[in-house]
Amino acid sequence: MGGAEHRASATAPMKPQRAVALLLLGAAAALEDGLARTPPMGWRSWNCYGGDVDDARIRAAVDALAAKRTSPWTGARRSLADLGFARAGVDDGWQSCGEGYEGSFHAADGTPLVNASRFPDLAALVRYGHGKGLLMGWYDDNCICLDSYKLRANASWAALAYAADVEQVYAAGFDGVKIDNCGDDDGSGFAARVRDIKGRPTPVLVENSNQGSGLGPPRGLPTDADWCDFHLFRTGGDIRPDFDGVVARLQRVLPFTNSTPPISRPGCWAYPDMLEVGNFGWALGGPRNDAAFVESRTHFGLWCVVSSPLILGFDVADDDKLEAVWPIVSNEEAIAVNQAWAGFPGTLVVDDAAYQVWAKPLGGATAALVFNRGAATLDVSVPLAALGLPETATARDVWTHTNATVSVAWTATLPPHDSAFAVFSS
Repeated sequence: MGGAEHRASATAPMKPQRAVALLLLGAAAALEDGLARTPPMGWRSWNCYGGDVDDARIRAAVDALAAKRTSPWTGARRSLADLGFARAGVDDGWQSCGEGYEGSFHAADGTPLVNASRFPDLAALVRYGHGKGLLMGWYDDNCICLDSYKLRANASWAALAYAADVEQVYAAGFDGVKIDNCGDDDGSGFAARVRDIKGRPTPVLVENSNQGSGLGPPRGLPTDADWCDFHLFRTGGDIRPDFDGVVARLQRVLPFTNSTPPISRPGCWAYPDMLEVGNFGWALGGPRNDAAFVESRTHFGLWCVVSSPLILGFDVADDDKLEAVWPIVSNEEAIAVNQAWAGFPGTLVVDDAAYQVWAKPLGGATAALVFNRGAATLDVSVPLAALGLPETATARDVWTHTNATVSVAWTATLPPHDSAFAVFSS
């Protein structure tokens, strides 16, 4: 799950001076096809629907992403798509498991078989999303049917299937594809699909959902800043709406932010998985839960400060739930931190048993987030020197959109799992 040499390097936080120094190195080589120059943003179906997904649910999500709401911060009417969440992704559950050759969902000629009762016309679905101004994402390989094991037993049939999988993406007009593992452990299927994609004139966004297993080519996690055959890569296993689990997933980005130069960079983003914002403790259609709101906000801020892709995973078509988290996901100052690039993605700078501080140099400013790891209210004092700042700085509070002057130390009283998020300038 990531390699012993990388796990060892993640045990100590990066010194702020080193983080700032890395700004001078600039961005290293990645996929230079013009895609994912900033962390991708959007929505994907798995965290709210699992395998119970269909055309109607994807269209409802598209409608919700495109619908405008009033910003609580600016009063402007903005949609999630306007804010940057402009990709809608189908996840697992579209296949006709067992209906194909050898009990697979691929025909003997390699054609992937779609469950037509769920998705009667993929091209029409893509056109619908495009008509709403969105980019549309697909899901390849499969963890419900586990076809990879069958394909690996027949190399000639597998080659047909890999080519047909890519053809399905392009024939329907999808703009991106998440390629999962689930049996493709040696990466041969991933590598074949990516070679096919790279050989076509129109690039699509490629997510390596490797679930953290293996290192190096052909599908594993990048070991340095010289190789990356995808635009974003999963750094660990599946996320769940559990705060401690979310924090554990976050730690898995450290090998890719602590390297020199950073491995996580434009065109190759380290991705601790889809967001669970809106999934902490909410009953469907129920009222806002204050503790769940706090956990969702901290989670969102942490993904922002490490330049993670921001892929929403709650039911955006549930208007009550969207309204409850709208102050979080519509926070343009938090999103701006995520999308900014000044040579470094952000990383852990203070690691205490009771709290952590993560920071991202912005070029003339520094974004920092401190959060309470525990179950009791905590008074935190973070020396400005720990952020590489002078003794006095101006702090822009990202959560409250207020300014303050901070001297010597940044202090906050944090309830359980709560956070303070600020952009500092001197």
